[in-house]
Amino acid sequence: CGLTGQTLLRALVNTGLIDPDSHRLEEIDACSAHCEINIAQEWLDKLPPRTYDEEYVLKHNSRLRVLNKHSRLGCQVLLNHDLQGMVVALPEPKPWDTS
Repeated sequence: CGLTGQTLLRALVNTGLIDPDSHRLEEIDACSAHCEINIAQEWLDKLPPRTYDEEYVLKHNSRLRVLNKHSRLGCQVLLNHDLQGMVVALPEPKPWDTS
């Protein structure tokens, strides 16, 4: 559903699966982890590892301060041909996100 070189976040926004207003910037230093997605196990090895900044944002926004190994920021995952058909899950919105 996305183009090579496009972020996973952009692809999810373009298909209507993520509200574009929930994550205005695709820059990690402005990130609030609203674009957190979970990657299916079989696709994890096809992605480059999380950067220190991505891990920091994910950990900082986790209630338990423990990283879920499947969590990635959609704004940090660049699509390529190897990721065609990738399975992802979008977390349930938090109660404060639904108003």
